[in-house]
Amino acid sequence: MITKKQCRRWIKNIAQSVLYHSSCSRAVVNNPRSVVFVCKGNVCRSAFAEYFMKAKVEASTMHIRSCGLDVRVRSAAPGAALSVARRKGLDLEDHLSKGVELCDLENADLIIAMEYWHYRALTAMYPHKKESIRLLREFAPFPENILCNINDPFGQDESRFEKCFAQIERAVSNVCAKI
Repeated sequence: MITKKQCRRWIKNIAQSVLYHSSCSRAVVNNPRSVVFVCKGNVCRSAFAEYFMKAKVEASTMHIRSCGLDVRVRSAAPGAALSVARRKGLDLEDHLSKGVELCDLENADLIIAMEYWHYRALTAMYPHKKESIRLLREFAPFPENILCNINDPFGQDESRFEKCFAQIERAVSNVCAKI
């Protein structure tokens, strides 16, 4: 049974997806040398995306980082994220969150956010970089790329992390294939 909260989240995601797909330019970022993943707190989604992409791309060919829009205190990834990432062959144990102020977004060739509000915040902060700011789910295979948000699993059980990290893996794999 679908709860009211889930229904509201779906409606919001659909509305934001329409806004994103109608406003985002589809210019291809050719040969990015620097990629930054951004989410809210940089403890789950952007951290996993960073580590996953680093595992797929030759380290010397690209500078890959992650950060969060709302990081007040540097924190480690939660236990559920560590556990799921470990099962997927990634070690987030040493990861500490960092805010956008500690990440060089000015020199990033490609900035990839997880949710529409992240995209909006980043384009407001860096309007001159709008062509370089994208949502990760845009790179997911069809029909998954129709919706734009990769929802935050923070505070939920491991099954939500499994689903979220699987979405990130599919999308990041496509990012790697396109660059």
